[in-house]
Amino acid sequence: MSITTSDLRERLTTQAERHGVPGAVLAVLHDGAVVEAATGVLNTRTGVAVTPDSVFQIGSVTKTWTATLVMQLVDEGLLDLDRPVRAYLPAFALADETAAAHVTVRHLLAHTAGFAGEDLTDYGRDEGAVAALVANLSGAAQVTEPGTLFSYNNAGFVVLGRLAEVLRGESWGPMVRRWLAGPLGLGTVVTLPEQALLHRTAVGHVEVAGTPGPAPAWALPRALDPAGGLAMSAADLLEFARLHLRHGLARDDARLLSRDSAEAMRTHQSAPPPLSAFPGSYGLGMERHGWDGGTVLGHAGSTIGQYAYLRMVPEADVAVVLLTNGGGAEALHADLVHPLLAELAGVRAPAPVTPPAAAPLSDPGRYVGDFDMGVATIRIGHDGQGPLTMTVIPRVAAVEALVTNPVTELAALDDVRFVEVGSDRGEHRDVIFLDPGADGRFRILHNSRAMPRMA
Repeated sequence: MSITTSDLRERLTTQAERHGVPGAVLAVLHDGAVVEAATGVLNTRTGVAVTPDSVFQIGSVTKTWTATLVMQLVDEGLLDLDRPVRAYLPAFALADETAAAHVTVRHLLAHTAGFAGEDLTDYGRDEGAVAALVANLSGAAQVTEPGTLFSYNNAGFVVLGRLAEVLRGESWGPMVRRWLAGPLGLGTVVTLPEQALLHRTAVGHVEVAGTPGPAPAWALPRALDPAGGLAMSAADLLEFARLHLRHGLARDDARLLSRDSAEAMRTHQSAPPPLSAFPGSYGLGMERHGWDGGTVLGHAGSTIGQYAYLRMVPEADVAVVLLTNGGGAEALHADLVHPLLAELAGVRAPAPVTPPAAAPLSDPGRYVGDFDMGVATIRIGHDGQGPLTMTVIPRVAAVEALVTNPVTELAALDDVRFVEVGSDRGEHRDVIFLDPGADGRFRILHNSRAMPRMA
């Protein structure tokens, strides 16, 4: 089947209004052609309309770009995925010296390096910001041994960005433009606010004191650029998707990535715990979703009030991009992108997890305690008779702006997996408890990141 611009626009507008999304762009690559639609406003304060060429932040979808830059270095023989990071960054240090000596490039790409990886410190706007964050990892605690457990790690991708900077002899932003955006002919790929101002650019929206509005800041600190700092139009992100659908060939048939490297990126490397909103498998900087009918590749990302989704189905040569600036973006993605992929690619997403009826816990003390997320403390509580509660206690201002539902109740799906009873904009998030100690108390709480017990 084919899809028209008017059909796409009608679907997008209806669902965005339903889920309170201020503005969004939806773009589809099907049968080699791109169809785009836009709805809403870039900024509720100014009322400027979203157009298909509007620029949005893509958050952690940036990780797939950084992984592609790394794999280009592999293609050139400058990098070996299975050598320790220290072979290329001799000063790389963690709190655990043994772990620091054994973390490999592959560990970083697959989120299995095992160290605490959330650092939202502002290291400045100059080109030394990435190097400064990497240097500060000397105090990062080791949660698990390298290679043993998937734990989403933003700082790990900053290390990859720094590694590429050293091997290329240029900073990460210009590197993206020289090795990817330029050869792909992309005109909207930016990292800095002053670059974004040259385009029709979206502002994120968050709730402050219960009132939704424009976010207090546009971007995350520059040091995080290799993990989540890119912004661009939906069409430009689709051209990047086309590169991966074509196994490293650009639209003009220029080879930017070897077929072997493109295949390696989409090949299983690590298995996240079974969390409903997260992929069951991760490649090299790429999510792998095992849906009914086939594998869906890509990545999702969020920044301060902006949410992005890249979905690719190689077997059907289909890609979909959804870029949003706030509201119920995850619910919009489920109600809009999932049906599109079913229609165009024949793949169907699993049913979302829903909370079961409340049941008494035999030993709530195993779960209760504080767990360390780095930028926040996650407190699991119990009043002696009701369900477990989960409280997010931010430690930095940037997280405060993102937490709209700080206290939730948890219902047990089984002995270790729990789901939020109340939904956050239509999403019921789940968590898993891991690694019980001799006293039976779980040492790790996992919500895509492995968070060690603090108390």
